[in-house]
Amino acid sequence: MEALQANPMAALREIRVLVIEDDPDTRANLRDILELDGYVVEAASTVAEALDRDNWSEISTIILDYRLPDGSAETLLPRLRELAPKAAVIVSTGVAGLSGAILAVRQGAADYIVKPLDADALRASLARIADRQNLARAKERTEAAFRSLVEAAPCMIVIMRPDRTILYFSPFAEELTGYEANEVIGKNYLSIFVPEPETVELMDGKFGRILAGTTTRGFECPVRCKNGSRRWMVWNAERLTNYEEGPSILAVGQDITTLKQAQEQALQAERLAAIGQMVTGLAHESGNALARSQACLEMLSLEVEDRPEAQDLISRIQLAQDHLRQLYEEVRTYAAPLKLELEEWSLSGIWRQAWQNLALLRQGKSATLFEEINGQDVSCFVDQFRLEQVFRNILENSLAASGDAAQIRVSCSSTEIEGQPAIRIAIRDNGPGLTPEQRQRIFDPFFTTKTKGTGLGMAIAKRIVEAHCGQIDVGSGANPGAEIVVTLPYKKP
Repeated sequence: MEALQANPMAALREIRVLVIEDDPDTRANLRDILELDGYVVEAASTVAEALDRDNWSEISTIILDYRLPDGSAETLLPRLRELAPKAAVIVSTGVAGLSGAILAVRQGAADYIVKPLDADALRASLARIADRQNLARAKERTEAAFRSLVEAAPCMIVIMRPDRTILYFSPFAEELTGYEANEVIGKNYLSIFVPEPETVELMDGKFGRILAGTTTRGFECPVRCKNGSRRWMVWNAERLTNYEEGPSILAVGQDITTLKQAQEQALQAERLAAIGQMVTGLAHESGNALARSQACLEMLSLEVEDRPEAQDLISRIQLAQDHLRQLYEEVRTYAAPLKLELEEWSLSGIWRQAWQNLALLRQGKSATLFEEINGQDVSCFVDQFRLEQVFRNILENSLAASGDAAQIRVSCSSTEIEGQPAIRIAIRDNGPGLTPEQRQRIFDPFFTTKTKGTGLGMAIAKRIVEAHCGQIDVGSGANPGAEIVVTLPYKKP
């Protein structure tokens, strides 16, 4: 223990030092001191001799004479930093060259020692260098462990500057959002990933409080992905005091989209059950009243056969009653539990049947249905009756929007749903397209732009498609007209 205290560097073994010194006595003296302390020593007397080696990665420290026959520390130092970037360089010099040694330190040398060499001063310099190198290695290990942890974590990890620009974007964040890190680093997080203006304001306030030192836990907020979809995240965020020379925000988000969807579906099921129970009773009681009123209207019609104006009023009342019955039936259908009878069907046969069933609606129009199947397999396990409802609702809306010269195109392509093979059916018309409000609310119950209709057609279509474990969305809007995209898995749900 006493020997170790007298010579703390004796604990170091197999550390390789390169001595570049033209004076034989000084070179031998350095070798003796270093080897006594357990270092592995290599020596060179000229710049050319020093550079003639291929083991630079093994060199831990270089002791460099300030003046050499074929060069100086000032000119050689940049080359050494290039060849052995992790090696520390100690410049040895006479008093006359001390200012040059100090200049070399400013250029990247770790330390300098003055000749004639003092063993204790050399050991102290080596000890300082060893401490710095140990700290650097510990930092590298810590950073490597952090990177491994961050890059393997199934979380969206983002580090932002106070101005909300992105400094770090984790691999899982790339996978989740579809953005490559180089696409978003240096750009404002809010402008890329936060979809609604009110959410931007809320998030900006959160970030301000985090920078002030308030840690945030369990904050739910959606993220807009590159393809336009949204993922629900629950965030933990805190302030980093010094990341890349300044304060920043570390945000760690966990994807809870599946949980959120399950919660929404459970809530929707409860609402639909309540609506269904209410509508069933209401429809029963109203049906009796409507039947009585219909009977009275028929009797009244006989009484006023010679009065055309009264007959017209009676017809209008009967039409309103029919519309009321349709409303009850559609609400009941929308709220009723869906029980699918799945069999393998050709989807093209189903949409053609739906088109045929709309023949009455197409009377007086020049309406054409184009198909672009392109050899695609269009056979899926579906409920034929329910899926015809979906295609009928979409085609009916397309006919209504396209005027007297309707051109409706059905295009098929391969895709995936949650990693499983699926078919994508895009139905596009030549109408005026959808407004922003229509794009956002087209699947909302009771939303309609028609003078007649309940606004439940597309909401019912959405329920049916999702019951098949499929998806229904509005198209990108890149092409003219309105486009509805139905995606269905090939296999049984």
